[in-house]
Amino acid sequence: MKVVILEDESIAAKRLIRLLEEIDPDLEIAGNYQSIADTASHLLEKGQPDVLLLDIHVLDGNSMELFKILHIKSKVVFTTAYDEFAVEAFRKNAIDYLLKPIKKDELSEAIGKAKVFTNPVPIDNTTPYKTNLLAKFGAKVKNVEVSDIAYVHSRDKISYIHLHSGAKIATDFRLQDFEEMLDPTAFFRINRQYIASKNAIDQMVTHNASRFKVSLKPPIEDDIVISTEKTREFKKWLQDNL
Repeated sequence: MKVVILEDESIAAKRLIRLLEEIDPDLEIAGNYQSIADTASHLLEKGQPDVLLLDIHVLDGNSMELFKILHIKSKVVFTTAYDEFAVEAFRKNAIDYLLKPIKKDELSEAIGKAKVFTNPVPIDNTTPYKTNLLAKFGAKVKNVEVSDIAYVHSRDKISYIHLHSGAKIATDFRLQDFEEMLDPTAFFRINRQYIASKNAIDQMVTHNASRFKVSLKPPIEDDIVISTEKTREFKKWLQDNL
């Protein structure tokens, strides 16, 4: 059974891990994080564990925010020094609410409940490509549907996601990361700065002999030029996927 911990106090986190190992050596600690942003990134990128152990007040806010970012399927156990969030916690379908200092017998009982009620969380492995992304920039996290992405461009070592709506989102992802996450039948790496959705291609015009300049929608001021080496590949991609 996999467990992910959100606890911003390193001593408390180490104690939780030690207690879990004593309760059941077969438990797998799949992640141990101090922030909501890092925990959310794990859940989206690596899949949800069987059990989430969540402190409530952490470095970047209230862990209840996780339920606004993602649809949590894991069994949740809150571990906190505050009792005023108990009602809200159980509204989130928590299976237990443990007050610090955490007692081994209470934690053992909570893990026992998780074993009884947990069904493995299915992970869709039918495609290696993402249908949504957790765009993280510093401490901010935004859930983005891939179908909403028009194009991505990189400038000054920061990548920006441009949505069909016209919105722009800064992210810590590199263009190389997007190439690995996005379906190549839907997105094309035009040059070193741009990856575009097939639905964002507005027009192509000849630019210096065999090179082409691409206009995107929503429009952007940059001249987006396809290299000579990529022009043929780009034309074929358009023919095959539009």
